[in-house]
Amino acid sequence: MDPLDSVAPSVALDRLLRMIGSVGTETLQRPTPRELAGRVLAEPLVLDRDSPACDVSAMDGFAVRMAEIAAGPLPVGGECRIGTAPPRLAAGIALRIYTGSPIPAGADTVVPLELVKETDGTVLLHAVDSLTAGANLRRQGENARCGAQVIPVGTMISPAAMTALAAVGPPTVAVYRRLRLAILTTGDELVSGPTISHGTTLTRWQLRDSNGPALEALFGTASWIGTVTRGHVLDTLAGLSDAIRAASAEADALVLTGGVSKGAYDHVPAAVLAAGGEGVFHRLNARPGRPTFAAVIDGKPIIGLPGNPLAVLTSGRRIVTPALRQRAGFSACDPPSPTVELVEWSGKSLPLTWWRPVTLIGPGHATLADLRGSGDTCGPASSDGFIEAPPNSDKAGIYGYYSWMI
Repeated sequence: MDPLDSVAPSVALDRLLRMIGSVGTETLQRPTPRELAGRVLAEPLVLDRDSPACDVSAMDGFAVRMAEIAAGPLPVGGECRIGTAPPRLAAGIALRIYTGSPIPAGADTVVPLELVKETDGTVLLHAVDSLTAGANLRRQGENARCGAQVIPVGTMISPAAMTALAAVGPPTVAVYRRLRLAILTTGDELVSGPTISHGTTLTRWQLRDSNGPALEALFGTASWIGTVTRGHVLDTLAGLSDAIRAASAEADALVLTGGVSKGAYDHVPAAVLAAGGEGVFHRLNARPGRPTFAAVIDGKPIIGLPGNPLAVLTSGRRIVTPALRQRAGFSACDPPSPTVELVEWSGKSLPLTWWRPVTLIGPGHATLADLRGSGDTCGPASSDGFIEAPPNSDKAGIYGYYSWMI
């Protein structure tokens, strides 16, 4: 048996990811949030000071010494404003304080407004047993200490990560360069073009290309992908080899559709190898997408997907996406998928991984899409993604779920 033949998707993906190198990096000078959002960090974010930088109040109320407020009413002797240095707390008084204000020297507790009665410039704690010394203080460095790594390399800058980045405020940020992705569709039967309106007068044995636009839609909105170029090649070994050499020289990753099976005109695997590719796998124990082929050229993933539209969608999402993430510098290239509960199973059991399109019908629940096979371009249109059913699955239940939107 060919050592590249018939492997489980997880095994195939593991092989591929280990052979893919990351793109280069670039350093952004004083970047804006819009410039950073969705980029992948190429260096860790390290705190430049403690977080918080000093003790601060967690509540609106009064800064006091617990022993003094517990003994009786205290006069209000001033306030601690947010963003200004606090006064010192003199003996026998309370200072009005606000959420986020620095704690004055001498105070050991913040009494929230809900627990005091304020009358004629004094405050009285009316629930002594409900409070202990140290209450409602956020201590200096309790989030993290100066020098701590807050965000590791390979993290995509999400809104949550942006919070940390902006709080630290580095003047420069190193990120991985955005990917240049090339897509090549193959097939003498396809009519292709840069738009989806590429020819309205077709013979009955011709097809408008739907695979190229589908892949462009799948990857074109990813913030870590910079450009997506798309072309079409006829089913000749020489033409494919030349196109693959050219595309792999310019792009960071190449995805092809069609021409990967065992037919007389299925030249993609041979053409990739002729162009200098090192084969990684050919044929997955999965449906749809069984003939999927992968190779690398100089650390770049070159992935050939079957020509059937549903195979392009599922293999593109399940195999190509992690490969592109690896190339883009992500530390987590194939993160755990969320799960959905499939409410009803239909169809036979298969001795291989089955990627089955589903429609979400409520939080955490899905139903199988109505399909007419892997060549169906209509049935998947209203689906939201697909489940990954392990070999020999035969019933409704909990399955890993992959959205069409990455």
